Amino acid sequence: MANAGTISPATEAGIDPITFQVLSNALSSLVDEMAAVVQNCAFSIVVSEGRDYSGSICNADGDLIATGSTDQPAHIGTIPYMVKGLLEWIGMPKEEYFRPGDIVVTNDAYIGGTHNNDVRVVMPVFVNGRIVAFVQASEHWTDAGGHIPGTFDPNARSSHGEGFIIPPIHLVRAGELDRDFLRVILRNVRTPEIAYGDLMAQIGAVRLGSQRFVELVDEHGLDLVEREMSALVRHAEVLLRDEFRKLPDGIYEFTALIDRDPGADSDDPVRIHMALTIDGDRASYDFSRSSREAKGAINGTRAATASAAMIATKAIFPWVPLNQGVLTAIDLVLPEGLVCSARYPAPISGMAASIFPAVSDCVLGTYIQVIPERCMAGPTGLVNTVSGGYDPRPGREHEFVTYVWLEGGWGGRPAKKDNNTAMSLFATAARNVPVEQMERLFPLRFDTYRIEPDSFGAGLHRGAPGVTKIWRYTHGDAVFTSLGDGERFGPWGYAGGKSAPGVRIVYAPGTDEEWNLGVFCTGAEIRRDRPILFFHSGGGGWGDPLDRPPEWVLDDIEDEILTPDFAAKEFGVVVVPGDRPWQWHVDEGATDDLRTEMRARASQVADGGS
Repeated sequence: MANAGTISPATEAGIDPITFQVLSNALSSLVDEMAAVVQNCAFSIVVSEGRDYSGSICNADGDLIATGSTDQPAHIGTIPYMVKGLLEWIGMPKEEYFRPGDIVVTNDAYIGGTHNNDVRVVMPVFVNGRIVAFVQASEHWTDAGGHIPGTFDPNARSSHGEGFIIPPIHLVRAGELDRDFLRVILRNVRTPEIAYGDLMAQIGAVRLGSQRFVELVDEHGLDLVEREMSALVRHAEVLLRDEFRKLPDGIYEFTALIDRDPGADSDDPVRIHMALTIDGDRASYDFSRSSREAKGAINGTRAATASAAMIATKAIFPWVPLNQGVLTAIDLVLPEGLVCSARYPAPISGMAASIFPAVSDCVLGTYIQVIPERCMAGPTGLVNTVSGGYDPRPGREHEFVTYVWLEGGWGGRPAKKDNNTAMSLFATAARNVPVEQMERLFPLRFDTYRIEPDSFGAGLHRGAPGVTKIWRYTHGDAVFTSLGDGERFGPWGYAGGKSAPGVRIVYAPGTDEEWNLGVFCTGAEIRRDRPILFFHSGGGGWGDPLDRPPEWVLDDIEDEILTPDFAAKEFGVVVVPGDRPWQWHVDEGATDDLRTEMRARASQVADGGS
């Protein structure tokens, strides 16, 4: 709510509160309809099941107006950069460049996006001969070309080594598909039939979005709809500035560490540093002390950093609508040439697994110092693992590209017990893909999919546990690539909470062929029927683990996410077997003695003793 005595943006725009809310819901529902088209019509399992897609509405200037309920958050904050960048790229008045029925396609992250796998289609909405809005649909394509299946490459030294780059180009002119240009696109990917289905879903989505927007204008009038869009942006800005005003003025800092630059000789970590300055109703996010551009593919564009900051802020203030007003309320200090504001053509394919979670961590890590009740310790990030090969099964004789990703755990929360697992902060709209479906579509088999015991950061409120998958390729060798982060530095703990263990990706574990693939692996040959183990970490803990009630520890042991040895080592809780194999009891005397000893040791360390 705005401060008492102030006039709401809706009132300023001459819109009554009920109409304001009705139109707001109508715009969001429009985007959800677009999303339904994408999810139901796309060919890629990454999109149809994993939901790595997004839709949005921007006004005629490219300002973000509305998003949906199932959109991939990582895309959202980049959309206004992309549409504004598109308008700058064309270099002429938009009504001269576009005609009704036109659709433009682009994946150029330096126009305003994420990485080359995220392909976007944009359609102008015309009313009475004037462009009044843009609708867009983004999808993560399974393959965008390049020399590695799935396109991700930790060793890329330029964005030109990360698949094809499409600047904003007409794909549809006045309703007619440019089939020659379509053939150029499909010729440059390994799975053209999948890419074709995904692209047609995107075209169908924006056409529906444009139609629905025009219907909304026909029902309510263009003047009201345009006033509504402006009021929505101002409404979000006012709400967020009111939240800033409630916070104590000051400067709060946090540093997130990326394991290393995969393109450098050094093993030094890469820093993302943010200084949050609260001054009245203004908040500044200053990233200027972050590391310089990396040589390897962990860089992110300015748009990607802004999107991560926007989404993490939205997570802390969930009642603030997600539109341009959030970006307007934040003063982003982000000089060019940093790892989080890379310049063309620095490699960027790993940004979703490096820059995006690191920036999110910085936002959480600064706000947890101010309003801990709305924050959490470090959540798991992302590791892209992608493989390709030839599927010889009858009826499927073709090249395949497949992703296996894990969701991991969220961090411990100051205001509530523990947290949720099999999720990640910036991708909460995404879903895990059923292993049964993966086995049907691709020549692989899963041996294991489990929540991993002892895989979280200990704390008064522990982090959520991580996840392990083990799979093997059943009908031939495959080429495997991983591009991520978090092997060296697991999700961080806070206020005495412990960090979670790091990611592990291992080839043929427990055999003579065992090999640590790691999070920066390019084109490893995986022999048929050799298992790959992928452990994705849980969340960091919050608060002193020795303050955790023993009955909570006992509950975790009975739920088999915690072992007795880990309970004693990290929480100082001693449990003994009961009369039945699945029963355990807390030894209260032994627990009191162990915790007293552990606190004494911790005090000695804090005082500089041995």
